[in-house]
Amino acid sequence: MSRTVLNHLKLAQHIADLASLAQEQGICLEYRTDFGYLVRLCETLPDKPYPTAMFNPLHHHIGPENGLWLKGTNAEGEVVHLCALRFDDLTGTNLARTFEDLTAFYTDPAVSAPPGEYCESKAPTARRITGRVVYHGEIWIREDLRGEALSKPLNRLAVALALIRWNPDFMYGFMYQRGVDRGLPVRYGYWHTEPRAVYWVRPYREEPLDVHLCWLERRDLVNQIDDWAWQKGESESVGEVAEASKGGATITKLRSEQ
Repeated sequence: MSRTVLNHLKLAQHIADLASLAQEQGICLEYRTDFGYLVRLCETLPDKPYPTAMFNPLHHHIGPENGLWLKGTNAEGEVVHLCALRFDDLTGTNLARTFEDLTAFYTDPAVSAPPGEYCESKAPTARRITGRVVYHGEIWIREDLRGEALSKPLNRLAVALALIRWNPDFMYGFMYQRGVDRGLPVRYGYWHTEPRAVYWVRPYREEPLDVHLCWLERRDLVNQIDDWAWQKGESESVGEVAEASKGGATITKLRSEQ
C-alpha cells in the first residue's frame, strides 16, 4: 500500500485541538502505557466491563511499543473516560484469520484460551485488512457524561493518536448492532461498517460477542486531519471531507504519565 508522508505538525495541532474540545468539557486527559494499571482500574469502575484479553498483559503481549490508553478525569479527579489502542503487524496474514485462530486475542491461544472458545468472522473486509493495523477498544465514558459533546472529540482523538503513533494502514473497532443503529460509528470517527465481523463464543460469558466491524483505511485517517469542521461536529457528511474548513486553536499538551 502506498504511503504518503504525514504532515506531523498539522497532525499535532489537530490532536491538540481535539484535546482542547475535551478540556472545554472539564476533562483532563492522561496518555498512558501501563496496561496492568488499566486492568486494575477497570475493576474499580462500576459500569466498566473488564478489559478484553487484547489489552490484558496476563494474556497478550501489550506495552509501550504496541499500545497506549487514555485516562480522562474530571475536576474532582474522578475517572470518567477510558479508551485503548493496540498496534499489530499483520503482514502475511489478515484480520479475519487472527480472529479465527484467536491470535488477535491471545499471544498463545493454546495456553490462554479456555476449552470451547472459538471465533468466526464473516465480514469480507476483515480478510482485506492486513499490514500495519491498530485496534481501538475499551471505549468507556461515565454514564452521566455520555453524549456527543464528549464522545466525538474523545474517540476522534484516539483515531488521530493512532495515526501519529503508528501510521497504520488500517484502524478498526467493534460495535454492537444497537450502536450502529444509533449512528455511533460515524460519531466516533469511523466511516465504514460491516456486520458479522466477529462471532466470538467464550464459555465464561453467557452470550457470544456478535458485532460489526468499524474501520478506517489510511487515506481516511489522513483525510480527517483536514476535516476540522467534521471533527467538531459541524458537518457529519463524509462526502464533505474535501469541503471541510481547516483551523485549530493554540497547541496544548496532553498530560503525560510520570
